[in-house]
Amino acid sequence: MSQPPRDLRAINAGQSVADHATRLDGLEKATGAARYGRDQIKKDMLWVRLIRCPWGRASLDSLDRDAALATPGVVEVVVSGDAGEYHGDSIGYVVARNRRALERGLQALDATWTRLDCKTGILDDEKARAPMGDPSAETAKAIDDAAFTFEATYSTPVQTHSSLETHGLMIEPDGENSIVHASTQGTFVVADQIGRFLGKPRSKIIIDCEHVGGGFGSKFQIGKEGAAGGLAAKTSGEAVYSFCDREEEHLDTGNRPSLLCKVRLGHDADGTIRGARFETFGGTGVSRRGGGARVPSGRFEFGTLDSPNHQDIQFNAGGPRAMRAPGCPQGAFVEELLIDEIAHRCGLDPLALRRRLDDSERRQRMYDVAADLIGWENRTDTGSQTGTMRTGYGIGTCHWGKGRAPAKIEVVVHPDGHLEVRTGTQDIGTGQRTAMAALVAARIGVPLANISVAIGNSMLPAGPASGGSVCTPSTAPAAMAAADLARERILAGVAEREKLDADRLTIDDGVIMEGGRKVIRWEDACRRLSEPVSVTGEFDGQASAHWGEGSSEGVQAARVEVDCETGQIFVRDVIAIQSCGLPLVRKTAESQIMGGVIQGTSYALFEEQVLDPGTGAVLNANFENYKILGSEDCPRIVPVLWRDDQTGVRALGEPPVVPTAAAIANAVFNAIGRPVRDLPLRPDRVLAALAEPMAERVVAAAPRNADLENRA
Repeated sequence: MSQPPRDLRAINAGQSVADHATRLDGLEKATGAARYGRDQIKKDMLWVRLIRCPWGRASLDSLDRDAALATPGVVEVVVSGDAGEYHGDSIGYVVARNRRALERGLQALDATWTRLDCKTGILDDEKARAPMGDPSAETAKAIDDAAFTFEATYSTPVQTHSSLETHGLMIEPDGENSIVHASTQGTFVVADQIGRFLGKPRSKIIIDCEHVGGGFGSKFQIGKEGAAGGLAAKTSGEAVYSFCDREEEHLDTGNRPSLLCKVRLGHDADGTIRGARFETFGGTGVSRRGGGARVPSGRFEFGTLDSPNHQDIQFNAGGPRAMRAPGCPQGAFVEELLIDEIAHRCGLDPLALRRRLDDSERRQRMYDVAADLIGWENRTDTGSQTGTMRTGYGIGTCHWGKGRAPAKIEVVVHPDGHLEVRTGTQDIGTGQRTAMAALVAARIGVPLANISVAIGNSMLPAGPASGGSVCTPSTAPAAMAAADLARERILAGVAEREKLDADRLTIDDGVIMEGGRKVIRWEDACRRLSEPVSVTGEFDGQASAHWGEGSSEGVQAARVEVDCETGQIFVRDVIAIQSCGLPLVRKTAESQIMGGVIQGTSYALFEEQVLDPGTGAVLNANFENYKILGSEDCPRIVPVLWRDDQTGVRALGEPPVVPTAAAIANAVFNAIGRPVRDLPLRPDRVLAALAEPMAERVVAAAPRNADLENRA
């Protein structure tokens, strides 16, 4: 007899509205039946591709527009510029009847360029290379009065979004209307933007994005590719397909910006930080803003702090766009590694020091669980190991606010008992479709099998974009309101026909009950409807006591093994504890946390955009040389849904990516006894760190885990 599958995460049992619900679109996606915007390929449509600069900075000498137009299948060549400020910068676009003609037309342009001097990183700017500025008088006194001073510099690289589906849209005419199949994080954002290029009013545009292959913050606008597609559609009146290829994704669709952070602080022998100055420099490419990092984060006590000292540094590369928890993974890497370094200098367990510096009661409890699940008692003192393979343990933390936005959800009850949940919000892969269905099913009291969801269309009720982790916390109250109205309508009808008190009726697993007595099956009650019942629930976007207070806090613990001969890091385990309010669907909530850890681990170990310092060209604009985490690199991940008696839905999409790289960096520090202060934690950097003297210790070691023992 076969054994049922073992629940590897029993700790999460009973924490969600729907513990056993499976993604409604899982089969479609697994079989390839799900159609994304990029899949909307029609027999007779035009293809669009941007003309891009091949160097970090260059002027256009010449191109042969006539030759391109003479290429069979090419219908239009638009040139709007004569210089590029970065590799991938666009100066126009080509329109053709098919993909092959498009490629030949681009080749026929035979563009020639003159390379110009360019900057390729933060350190090309003299402001970033300059010594740290003097702290304010108050901060300087706090640092000077401390027993010890500490200075260090940390850096993180440019990380590209690398979404499953590339950026773009397909536009097809539909009489006077245009249907736009977009890969977007904002159905209604695209609806508002594309009309400018199509030359049509908002009322004549329908956005369709039933399936979206990820975004991570980069798909809030239609982008250059969308604008070019809109102009081509307006000019031709035909269907137009304008999607980036993978190289263009790496070059010109946004990124997580790089960071350089300089720190000077003063601390006492017990690890208390008396004062600190942070100077941060964000690498924003050609953009003038967007490079900020949240450091310090406010999670730890740093004594007297200088006001933020941040500068965005421009160089010749594509600009940033919001990326999952903007500025937070960079800041957490600096802050968390810094705390571990202070703990080592003072001979303290870094977990014990965090407990003293962190005033969050919720994270204090999370520390206990994380330490237990990761096996913190097996951790040895930092730098105490010898031999080739060394094991290290590290901790990282996060928090996220409770953003909200207005939303509407429609629920339609059909006479056969089937319910349709209708929302214009998009499901970018996070499980929004399943979450709305599970919530409505539970709220009404019918099986999930009775529910279907219409989603991602601008003709459906309006909702927020998928950004800032506001989508589900905003649509959940609207869905609950709609479900309550639908339930009340059906129960009122039953009560009237059966001469019962509607207030005494409940619905349990599709059966309408009065106390313990069965009255009628849900489907039978719905068959008495003469027509479908449609109700709309609304949420005004304002926080209320019903939705709880506080942020989505989290603690992650990592265990790594480091090969000290090769410098290779093996991340073995990550415990990811995340407060998220009331989880709606256990599997998708766990998946959100696991996805954040996977992305954070990839950021820690591999990802970095590399520019040629001489030409400014991006050297790894592909998945062959831009390494991301693969299945063999992935650790065992244990997501922990921290319910903590919370009743409202809170942010979950962004916070889990924040602490991962920091926890891994701390684990590596613990293993080898030297901090690696630059991401990614490449083997060459590990080996270089190992060649340096052991990290300084200015105070004799305290009794191991003394703080933990005292708490016990």
